[in-house]
Amino acid sequence: MHKEQKTRILQVHNRYIWSPGGEIAVLEAEAQILSDHGHVVEQFFVDNAPDDNVGLTNKIRTARKIVWSKEGLSQVRQAIQKYSPDIVHCHNFFAHLSPSIYKACNLEGVPVIQTLHNFRTCCAAANLMRDNHTCQDCVGKFPTPALKHKCYRGSFIATVPIVAMQQFNRWNGSFTSRCDGYIALSQFAKEIFIRSGLPKNRIHVKGHSTVDAGFRPIQRTKKVVFVGRFVEDKGAEVLIEAWKNSMPSDWELHLLGTGPLEEEYKAQAAGDPSIHFLGWVEQEQAQEAIRESHFLVNSSHCYESFGLTLIEAMAVGTIPIVPAHGQMPEIADCDNIGLSFKPSDAMALREVLKKAISMPEQEFNQRSKLGRLRYEEHYTPKINYQAMMRIYELVRAEAMSNGHCKA
Repeated sequence: MHKEQKTRILQVHNRYIWSPGGEIAVLEAEAQILSDHGHVVEQFFVDNAPDDNVGLTNKIRTARKIVWSKEGLSQVRQAIQKYSPDIVHCHNFFAHLSPSIYKACNLEGVPVIQTLHNFRTCCAAANLMRDNHTCQDCVGKFPTPALKHKCYRGSFIATVPIVAMQQFNRWNGSFTSRCDGYIALSQFAKEIFIRSGLPKNRIHVKGHSTVDAGFRPIQRTKKVVFVGRFVEDKGAEVLIEAWKNSMPSDWELHLLGTGPLEEEYKAQAAGDPSIHFLGWVEQEQAQEAIRESHFLVNSSHCYESFGLTLIEAMAVGTIPIVPAHGQMPEIADCDNIGLSFKPSDAMALREVLKKAISMPEQEFNQRSKLGRLRYEEHYTPKINYQAMMRIYELVRAEAMSNGHCKA
């Protein structure tokens, strides 16, 4: 797989049922980047189904597949035989494929790499969060806390197969030996995965990228923007509480998104005419709203898997405001560019918002330009492509050394 040769990549992904999700968006974006550079990208997808957990028979079948899927192993082998890839890039194996797909790649003599979009390999909930607070109780340990607290869907029975998957695939070497490489989305995430038992020398750090929307002088409105789903872990209620009746009357908070908690959030914001709910909007509209704003706020209770809106903001010179945990301060380069606050603390966020709104124009412009520079140096599609190809070379070398790759 030399640089002058074009590579054949097989993307493997188990799609969720509730939404396309960020994982599939990243997968498709990477497929486009690779295709744009002349590489051949094939895709093998399976789907979780609404009736996977309906009825005892389906529940038992799904639980078995979560731990070790013979069907997934066979299906991936067939896909490899069909497409003859140079490398298999897996984005999600839960719930029907399982880590058995790594063995499928080993048997077919093809290197395999896994992007770690979440923390499923060491956290039953996959997001390192419990009761709206970050949690690392199971990292590097037997996941007794996950069972005790019923961390997957609030169910002990539903949590057991995930814990079994984690332990079985450590015991049989799937996580430590069969997978030739992993992509962690930040240095913070890499350190978590190392502590969880994944081999340090096989974990490569590569964040996401976003298409360049262009950095140009613009008359920004006195606006702060939130872009995300209205669900419990995203923490929009913290932002609303921090903002409500506490900011200068000529500033506005715009919330772009929708979700099951939308009406609750609207009720919470009632009485403050500066808070506006704009609903779900197309990507281009969201990007323009970010460009027109001075600041973008991420108020998540959890670590997030990456935080794509942060790099979308920096690409257009908008300054991110993020909770001081996980990889978000790393991505936003706080305090040179972004601002941070104590996670889940409305009062702390309120003080940071007041500091941001009163920021001198010269300081704002300096942070804005540094944000754009950080985007150009780390998060463009070109940078992403170069990093992917470099990692693919390293993974192929690893596979060759451990006998997983045909010469």
